[in-house]
Amino acid sequence: MTGARAAKTPAAIAVIAVLAAGCMWGSIGLFVRYLDGLGYSPLTVVFSRMSLAAALLGGFLLLTGDRRLFCVRRRDVWVMVAAGVSSAVLLNLFYSISIVMNALSLASILLATAPIFVVALSAPLFRERVTTQKVVAMIVVFGGSVLTSGIVGSGAAGAPGGGGFSPFGVLVGLLGALGWAMLGVMSRVALNRGYHALTINFYTFFFGALGCAPFADFTLIGATVAAAPLKMSGFLLAHALVSALLPYILYTYGMRFMETGTAAILASVDPVFAAALGFFIYGERPDTVMLTGMAMVLAGLAALNLPKNPKREKSIG
Repeated sequence: MTGARAAKTPAAIAVIAVLAAGCMWGSIGLFVRYLDGLGYSPLTVVFSRMSLAAALLGGFLLLTGDRRLFCVRRRDVWVMVAAGVSSAVLLNLFYSISIVMNALSLASILLATAPIFVVALSAPLFRERVTTQKVVAMIVVFGGSVLTSGIVGSGAAGAPGGGGFSPFGVLVGLLGALGWAMLGVMSRVALNRGYHALTINFYTFFFGALGCAPFADFTLIGATVAAAPLKMSGFLLAHALVSALLPYILYTYGMRFMETGTAAILASVDPVFAAALGFFIYGERPDTVMLTGMAMVLAGLAALNLPKNPKREKSIG
């Protein structure tokens, strides 16, 4: 393998990792809706997800990992706490509430505004360039997300999920998007300070679960597991793996090889994956508008990964 090809390999793997993370996040509505139907409050849903993810990752590190991955310098504890709070409270909690309050299509669109926050914050904090290529890709991906959600066109009337529209519901959805942005920002801060992706994610889950614990309904969790031990244990395990552990690790890994804003845009593939799940699981056939939106998302992501020419690439602002 030549040196140039070897140098490109980690970046290519990073793109695949972030796209995979976005797909996994696209399935979160399936888990939240089911648990909401069992009476789980949003904080109970988040606690079950974060605590299991922390236990699984912590157990893995104890058995097979380097114990030094648990070490955090005292001056950096606030970074891990902030990552956990932004993830658990802003992202997971408010997105879970948004899924319950809004139609799934609207909740998905509101979360799709996250890259806008990420790019806006990353420019002054990390001096990441706001290029024409990045802005165009972000606009195309967001527009495609709106069309894919089914909120426009003939798919609007049959958009999956309950709820409707309310100013408070929109605000909650935007707070969830801000949480995603803050998670990316705090993860970047931790990466820049030399911490491993597994360290960042373990403490994100740990502090996220710790913050939700006082408000979680342990009695309800125990009762639902006792009523169907194998089914509920497997479901909660899948919930933690697919909605938290795997996508967080993949996303943080990918950020090692790309800018924070680029990673956020790539992860916006989740509406396309959510639409695919709707087709395969619920038999929901996308109309022409939704198919156009899916094509736009994929085109925007492809454009974002076109080879860059530093001499032609323009910065905005």
